[in-house]
Amino acid sequence: MYCVIQTVTNKTPNQYGAYKELVADSFTFGWDGDTKTKYVYKYGDERFERPVREAYKISIHESYREDGKVKKKQWSICTMSYYDIVDFSLYDCADGRINEKAEKIGISPDEIYNLIEEKLEPLRVRIEKEFQQSEEYRTKKKHDAIIAAYIESKTKFESVYGSDTYDYCYDVFGNLQNEEYYNQLIKNKKEQEEYQRRSYYNQQHSNYSNYSDDFSSYFSNSKSTYNEQEKVMLKKIYRVASKKFHPDITNDDGKMMKFLTKLKEEWGI
Repeated sequence: MYCVIQTVTNKTPNQYGAYKELVADSFTFGWDGDTKTKYVYKYGDERFERPVREAYKISIHESYREDGKVKKKQWSICTMSYYDIVDFSLYDCADGRINEKAEKIGISPDEIYNLIEEKLEPLRVRIEKEFQQSEEYRTKKKHDAIIAAYIESKTKFESVYGSDTYDYCYDVFGNLQNEEYYNQLIKNKKEQEEYQRRSYYNQQHSNYSNYSDDFSSYFSNSKSTYNEQEKVMLKKIYRVASKKFHPDITNDDGKMMKFLTKLKEEWGI
């Protein structure tokens, strides 16, 4: 079993060449009593001509012997034009037909794909190399690069200023079209950050105040409620702690000793 690719000629030219021009556009609409302008892009009306009318009829053939004679079977798969090979894959053009013929022939679709691709690949390499020398190819690559850069810039911008904001400031070429709206976005962002900073500070301050109130209330009783037996035990605790935390021993500023003295007063010993 083998693949045959026959060169034929299309009667009509391919009319779907790439667009010659990428254009920045805009539209204005009302929103919440205000007027907004969104900057978009489109392609111009004029397309590149595609003069090559070559096409390639792809079929699968099988030779076999019957009654001592060589016989042949063939199954038509599809016809791909010169520009189909540029724009599409074999899967795009023939997957349905390949699956249909595989079932009819009694082999797997992968076998048919492999037979065709082996024959088609040198043709594809030659056609793509030719096409890459054309003005159409160079223009399309330029347009694709502009759109890719636009998408990247839009993604970065909107990660900072929020979704659906970039197109109200910039056009597809990265030119700032609405400076007033852009400055308002910056102002809103700064206000939001300041609000978040203040909210965080107030929350932290509130947590600290609550902690201080709770801590101070723990020692707020001026009158000791311990009985005599408990006071004896507290005196022992105080003597041990005072020896350990005395400034002459710790060589510090005496904070621990002052705190211990405060406890002593609270305990009433």
